[in-house]
Amino acid sequence: MTGEFSEKNIFKYYAKDRSWAFDADIVAHEKDVVINVDGCPFATLRASEGDMKEMAVGHLFSCGLITCYGDVASIDVYGNAVNVILKATPGPDVLKASNKYIALSWKTSADIIFEGVKHLQEAFLYRKTGAFHAGLLLRCDGLRLFLIEDIARHNVVEKVIGRALMQDVEMDKCMLLISGRLMCELVSKAALAGIPILGSVSATTCEAAALAESRGMTLIGFIREGRMNVYTHPARIAEFDETRMNSN
Repeated sequence: MTGEFSEKNIFKYYAKDRSWAFDADIVAHEKDVVINVDGCPFATLRASEGDMKEMAVGHLFSCGLITCYGDVASIDVYGNAVNVILKATPGPDVLKASNKYIALSWKTSADIIFEGVKHLQEAFLYRKTGAFHAGLLLRCDGLRLFLIEDIARHNVVEKVIGRALMQDVEMDKCMLLISGRLMCELVSKAALAGIPILGSVSATTCEAAALAESRGMTLIGFIREGRMNVYTHPARIAEFDETRMNSN
């Protein structure tokens, strides 16, 4: 048994010849991860075991308790708990930046986005169990920064943001590509971190697209097989020709 998955004996059914077989499958683990802040319980998240510090930092950032990793005095993991000590109590204005509009400051190419999505297939735990989501933080010039996995898509986003904060990555020069559906919660977290492009191999919702539009984010779904659906702010993709689109 590992922290992320175990082998489990199963009964497998084959419809073609209506037969059964006794087999083994690799099954993911999930557990409650408790985040304690300044000695008090703050949140309990259902998550997989890896990157627990990163998830705690990303979650506290998303909730407005910190604005950067420098706000953290110490962080340690003990069992299924992440214990965080802050340097100061957050003030009432800490979430003022949450509605900040992300202005267009750079462009990337469609090829970089397609190539980035290919890296999602390298996610070990997803390939091993089929139960994990993956998130890749990619710089606008195509430099791959890191790939993170978790059983929950919102945890993936928070783990990515947390690691970026801990490594002092300029998220305003990056895009985040994920394997799960694009929902309002994910758009909100990415927008708060200042990530201009959020893309996925899967679908979005109308509400997530509306939120991305209002925050100045480029939201992209169904990035697969040489095509993509760009729901908002396509001007960040170099191949987009607004003049040509208007003439059609």
